[in-house]
Amino acid sequence: MRKWMACALALALLLCPARVKAGTEGTARAAVVMEQSTERVLYAANADEQLPMASTTKIMTALCVLENAALTDTVTIDARMSGIEGSSMYLEVGETLTVEQLLYGLMLRSGNDAAVALALHVSGSVENFAALMNQKAEELGLTHTHFVNPHGLPAKDHYTTARELAAITCAAYENADFRRIVSTQYIAVPWEGHPYDRAMKNKNKMLTLCKGGNGVKTGYTKAAGRCLVSGAQRQGMQLICVVLNAPDMWNDSLRLLDEGFENYGMVTVLDSLEPAAHLPCAFSDQTVPVLPMWDAEAPLAQGETAEVMLELPEKLTTDVARGQVLGYAIIGIEKGKSVRVPLVAGETVQMPQRRSWSQALRRVLELWFPIEMEQEGQGTA
Repeated sequence: MRKWMACALALALLLCPARVKAGTEGTARAAVVMEQSTERVLYAANADEQLPMASTTKIMTALCVLENAALTDTVTIDARMSGIEGSSMYLEVGETLTVEQLLYGLMLRSGNDAAVALALHVSGSVENFAALMNQKAEELGLTHTHFVNPHGLPAKDHYTTARELAAITCAAYENADFRRIVSTQYIAVPWEGHPYDRAMKNKNKMLTLCKGGNGVKTGYTKAAGRCLVSGAQRQGMQLICVVLNAPDMWNDSLRLLDEGFENYGMVTVLDSLEPAAHLPCAFSDQTVPVLPMWDAEAPLAQGETAEVMLELPEKLTTDVARGQVLGYAIIGIEKGKSVRVPLVAGETVQMPQRRSWSQALRRVLELWFPIEMEQEGQGTA
């Protein structure tokens, strides 16, 4: 396939290196602001240093549980799941909860006991669940992240980076149940053996402090310091902010998110109603409009345009039906992942019928030698 550069469409200017204009660097040891759909990094400070991440670990825990268990599954609490040190939803031996209820305890109250209960339910042991988490990290292309447990309590070889933790969160945001749970401010869960419910208020203040706040997770240990992964959506753009070892994590995150929204916005790069190209037909003068299958957007600063590359054949040589995929448009995102959009035929086209070699030869002979030819199989008297 031939690659057509989008400069032919007046779209192909490489994204300029971008960074949120920060008034101060803040208190964080490491920080990242990332647009969720493209994973474009809008701001980065010490983003690739491997650091402990405390309970922000639970973002990956929740993602792995959602991908490997049903929300309606039930879990009966045993001694292995109760009395885990640190933050807790106070699980008691013998009570039964659903996976969904445990996920609320995991993400709203940061329950280390909920983390262990979910890990044992999914994988049978904490060690096996950690292996599942590392497998998911590998699937996401992460090379500086490693998990030892599902809760984030201090452990050797348990670490990530601000950039990779943001990428994990971007992947988790693809799951509607994850988004619903982490954006919940308060929930009451029945508590067996008690005359009252287990009331759980979300520890993430960004849900109310930040305009458009919709997630995701706090964390703290003495080794990791104060950690926060926060999410917010404004005018159709979803941003993820990660600060690790940040004494002033709330103000750091608020400033970075505000500046991200101030300096960037989602811009339509490909319009599904506008042809990205017109492909010529090999055996006629006809051309076929080629349309993006859906609108494609990219987070851009004012004055920026996106690089678009088209992967299409030089010509059409066979019949095509309207809506048939003919190639792809690839939107290059500086400091992010490329967006790949199918390109489809805008109309149905049938190629002119071509004669075979024998048919063409016979026609030439008929024109040059106008002799009545015997029908095939006819004999003489």
